[in-house]
Amino acid sequence: MKYLKIYATTPESETQNISMKKEAVNGLDYYKHVLNTAKWSEDNGYEGTLIYANNSLADGWHIAQTILEHTEKLKPLVAVNPIYVRPYTLAKRVATLAFMYNRRVDINWIAGGFKGDLVSLHEDTPHDERYDRLVDYAKLINGLLTNKGAYTHDGKYYKVTNVRMRPQISPELIPLELISGTSEAGLAAAKQLGATKVKYAKPLSEYEGVSPDENFNLGVRFGIIARDTSEQAWEIANERFPDDMKGKMAHTMATKASDSSWHKELSNLEKREGQEVYWLKPFHTYKTFCPYLVGSHKEVAEELAGYVKLGHTSIILDIMNEQDDFTNCRIVFEMVEDILESVLSKAIS
Repeated sequence: MKYLKIYATTPESETQNISMKKEAVNGLDYYKHVLNTAKWSEDNGYEGTLIYANNSLADGWHIAQTILEHTEKLKPLVAVNPIYVRPYTLAKRVATLAFMYNRRVDINWIAGGFKGDLVSLHEDTPHDERYDRLVDYAKLINGLLTNKGAYTHDGKYYKVTNVRMRPQISPELIPLELISGTSEAGLAAAKQLGATKVKYAKPLSEYEGVSPDENFNLGVRFGIIARDTSEQAWEIANERFPDDMKGKMAHTMATKASDSSWHKELSNLEKREGQEVYWLKPFHTYKTFCPYLVGSHKEVAEELAGYVKLGHTSIILDIMNEQDDFTNCRIVFEMVEDILESVLSKAIS
C-alpha cells in the first residue's frame, strides 16, 4: 500500500460461547488458524498483524515468532503492557527476533486491560499514572535497542546502569510504535514517545470542523464487512452479529466497570437506526471492541477515506476468520488509495 499501513488482528487463543464465557480452543487448531490468517494477511499486502495481550491468552511473543517463521514480510504487532514483562527482558526478545529473522517486530503499547486481569495481578496503579509508567518503560526499551554502548536509564519507575544490549540490531529493525488510548493521559504518552496514536473512531459526522493530523500519523481500529453490494454485506453482518440480549447486558456491565475513555465514549454514542455504513451493534452486544464499517466496497471505501483524510493512515482490523474477508478488505483499501490519489492529483493541479 502506498498511503496506508494495514494491520490484521491475529485470532485469540480462546473463544466466547453462547453464555458469554470464554473457552480455550484446541492448541493445534489454533496454531493452524494463526498460520492461515497470517498467510491471508501477507497475500493481500497487509503491513502486519496485531497480537493481543491479556491474562487468558497465549503468549504473544511465541505467536510472533511463529508468524515470522511462516511468512516473508508480515510484521507482528505485539501488544505490550508493562505489567507482564520486565523491560530488559522485552528488549532482549525484540533484539533476538530481529537478529534471528532480520525482520522488524512492531509494538502496540497498552497501559490497561480488563479490570479482573489487573486485580488478579494486584495492579492497582491509577489510570493516568499507568501511562506515566508506560512512557518510562518504553523509553528504557528504546534506549536499550538504539544505544550501541553502555546505557544508563534513571527513570521514576525503571532504572538500569551501564547495560549493553546484545545482540545489537540495525536502525531499520527498531520497532514501529503504536499506542492505544484516547484519554488525555494516553494522548500525552503518545506525544512523548512519538508513537502512532490509535483511536476507536466515532461517526464521521462527529469530526466536522476537525483539522487533519499534521503528520498524517494516526491509527484507527475498525471491523469491515464489505462485498460487491450493500445487500450482500448486510446479510453477512446480520448473520454474524444477530440481536443478543445477554451480549447487551454484558456490554453494559463492562462499561460500568471499565476506566477506559474510548470504551465509555463509544458506549455513550446514540444508537443509530437504519443501515448506515458506520455500525456499532457488534460493540454494543459485547462481540468485539470496535466499530464496524458495513456496505458495498465503494460505500465502505468512501467512508474509510473520510477517516484517512483526517490523518488515520494506520488501519487495524478486527479479527477476521474467513479468507474472503481479507480479500474484500484489500479491494476496499485499493479503492481508498485510488480516492486519495485522485484528491492529491487535483490538489497539485
